[in-house]
Amino acid sequence: MSILEPRQTVNVKLHAQQGVVLIVALIMLMILSVLASISIRGASSTEQVANQSRQQALARQTAETALRFCEQQVQLFAANPATGFAPEAAPVGAGTPYSWATMANWDTVPAPSANLKTVAIASSGDAGTKLYFTRQPECMAQYLTPADTKVFVTTARGFGPEVGAKDGSAPNGTEVWLQSVITMK
Repeated sequence: MSILEPRQTVNVKLHAQQGVVLIVALIMLMILSVLASISIRGASSTEQVANQSRQQALARQTAETALRFCEQQVQLFAANPATGFAPEAAPVGAGTPYSWATMANWDTVPAPSANLKTVAIASSGDAGTKLYFTRQPECMAQYLTPADTKVFVTTARGFGPEVGAKDGSAPNGTEVWLQSVITMK
């Protein structure tokens, strides 16, 4: 004879779950995603600003190099016309613009002015000569002769590393212009 126990019935009341935890978790996930997106965008923006500052500094350095080169060439020419390069002698004044003020004098290929000089910034090393910039800095000089003083106006422009090679059109990218006036007796 077996002893049968009466079957016990458990009444489980199923409560309808409302999904509040799921909704809260999804909202928190969205908030975290938005915060992560803002952080990434901020880091990217900071990186772009730093890169633009770097390009501006490099373009300024190339423009300074070209300006110093042209100043030295003008001084060599002033000391001995057989050395250096002759600044453009066209007089300025009475409605005649400076040569540097005409963009065609800079961007046209080949340059219409023999006065435009390109300064190659390169490095020699184990791998040979390497140009650091696709478009090299340029400079030109023009002089005036008021009374007994020679006044040389030297203008240079340098480009950032992102500027493409000279192709007859205006450069697209970082560009820095510098100018100096040299007065010699």
